[in-house]
Amino acid sequence: MNNKVLTPTIKITLAALFIVLAMICQKLLAFNYVIPFLRISFAGPAVIIFASVFLGPWYGLAVGMFSDILGYFIFDPRNNSFFPQITLIYALLGFVSYFIFKFVMKYFDEDNTKIIYTTLLVMAVVCLLLVVWLLPSLELYGNVYTLQIWEKALITVGLLALTSGLWAFTFLYSRKKERRFSVYKVSYALLLIEVFVMVLFGTTMKGLAFGFSIYPVILLCQACVLFINIPLNTVFISILTDILKRKKYDVPGI
Repeated sequence: MNNKVLTPTIKITLAALFIVLAMICQKLLAFNYVIPFLRISFAGPAVIIFASVFLGPWYGLAVGMFSDILGYFIFDPRNNSFFPQITLIYALLGFVSYFIFKFVMKYFDEDNTKIIYTTLLVMAVVCLLLVVWLLPSLELYGNVYTLQIWEKALITVGLLALTSGLWAFTFLYSRKKERRFSVYKVSYALLLIEVFVMVLFGTTMKGLAFGFSIYPVILLCQACVLFINIPLNTVFISILTDILKRKKYDVPGI
């Protein structure tokens, strides 16, 4: 049986629903700005990513951009400033996710993906640890903090634990049951998205918004959120993909 085709009208309707869902996840079901530049959202980025993969890059861009703009005016306190740099992060997230997923699904097989995924994860942690151990101090809220040896060691242990936990999650989730797609490929695509969009580009945009003097702190915090986002996004996207494929809807690239 041929897969069902989404008409432009259906795509626009779904994009509007994804915008509402992304706003709820980003603003209400989230730890909003525990520190000014950090938000931990439960499935917020996953909604934007899935909108891109399912509907296409331009729809994904619209979902990412409008969910942030409308979310600010509807949910954020009026004393919070609006930063267009943050909107650019979510717009780019919605746009490039489609291409990253297509690239990973087309050019990587299961075995190579496992090796590359693990290697990239290790490289990311090594880079973070170099930042932690080589930086003489960190600045936050105008105060300069010098990390003690025991604090650097504690951060190291925490990052290694997060890395091991993320890898173990991917391994166990991929073995949970017979799936219609590769969990490793989904997780690898999400890792690329996190590293290049949320950590590198996102940290640069937040540096522009909040000041580059706290760039190292933003980088470390955003990188740590990566270990939360990837498992949550993998589960969310996996569930939606399974549901839609059972209903004969095509999810491009997955």
